[in-house]
Amino acid sequence: VENLFYNIIARRKTLQNSSDDYGKIVDLLSRMAIHHNNVSFSCRKHGAVKADVHSVVSPSRIDSIRSVYGVSVAKNLMKVEVSSSDPSGCTFDMEGFISNSNYVAKKTILVLFINDRLVECSALKRAIEIVYAATLPKASKPFLYMSINLPREHVDINIHPTKKEVSLLNQEIIIEMIQSEVELKLRNANDTRTFQEQKVEYIQSTLTSLRSDPPVSPLLSGQKTQKI
Repeated sequence: VENLFYNIIARRKTLQNSSDDYGKIVDLLSRMAIHHNNVSFSCRKHGAVKADVHSVVSPSRIDSIRSVYGVSVAKNLMKVEVSSSDPSGCTFDMEGFISNSNYVAKKTILVLFINDRLVECSALKRAIEIVYAATLPKASKPFLYMSINLPREHVDINIHPTKKEVSLLNQEIIIEMIQSEVELKLRNANDTRTFQEQKVEYIQSTLTSLRSDPPVSPLLSGQKTQKI
């Protein structure tokens, strides 16, 4: 790609910040690596020693997520599956992984593939965020990987200039079914939530406060006791 945009000078001039472009490349390859777990991916910045993305062929998608996004993400995921074969036209299969109540992050990550193509669906992302906000603490944002398969004629890819945003036939029904399954998984997972314990030294602080209290002088007759 050294000669990319060689004949479109105006487009090439917009590529001035190489670090931003490299960050987008790493994000894209990370998403591709966990979906196509039958392919090894490696991405290393020019001049760097360590690769920023490194995945190996693995039959387990959890292992691919662990190698790309880390152990803290992979250990807090739950498998989710939804399918529908409604003869009226709402036919799809969805499988993926969603973060449980022990996962804490400040940014939502949705890795969405529809018919093996990396896309975005803002309506689906917003619907799932509503479920997490209502079920879990507001500070936590989910990690989601979903692969949806449905008839190609039910996908509209022409609603965005870059074709990264898609719209689905019977989209409201599909999103509602996925939303309900995610909510059910989260509510069942609340029973297994873990909390970190922290010891509080009450005795030492109490003794310190007692030593710092001023001595109480004896009251003269006719004086009222001081409220503390």
